[in-house]
Amino acid sequence: MTETINNIEVENWYNTLIDGNNLLSYRGEITSDIITSLIERLEIYFDTNINLKELKKITIHVFVESIQNIFHHALKISDKNIKFGIFAMNYFENSINIITGNYILKDRIQILTDRINQINSLSKDELKALYKLILNNDEFLEKEGGGLGLIDVSRKTGTKLEYNFLNINKNIYFYILKIKII
Repeated sequence: MTETINNIEVENWYNTLIDGNNLLSYRGEITSDIITSLIERLEIYFDTNINLKELKKITIHVFVESIQNIFHHALKISDKNIKFGIFAMNYFENSINIITGNYILKDRIQILTDRINQINSLSKDELKALYKLILNNDEFLEKEGGGLGLIDVSRKTGTKLEYNFLNINKNIYFYILKIKII
């Protein structure tokens, strides 16, 4: 699914993510130092909130996979050559939603769509088999990890990945990924 928007609408979309039950959010350059800082903040949050301790391990794991996807695959923007990303984690009664967003080139849309649709169509056992196949196949691993992070997230959460592509201009899209942890 794609929609046409502009950068101001990406900003407005981000602002809707941080309303309500937001546990953590970030918008800006994605660096290894930023990732480390966000992980530390998450660990502190989960350690101090007794109601969420049981979700700590899986949530941090999914967070790391999600933010690393941005770090490794986001389109570098501006004359400063930075990787920009958006991240939000919201808590609901029985679940946590992790939403990420980053700029990508148009030619990545079909690859991502096909990979996510494939992942969403597989059973838990099929995901496990695909994960092992890619992990043991150097050719797949050389192709940007073969989608191991997305497969692992789906395996760990047991939920379907939701995604969208927002058209920024002729060649650039904003890729949104939503992961639900139950």
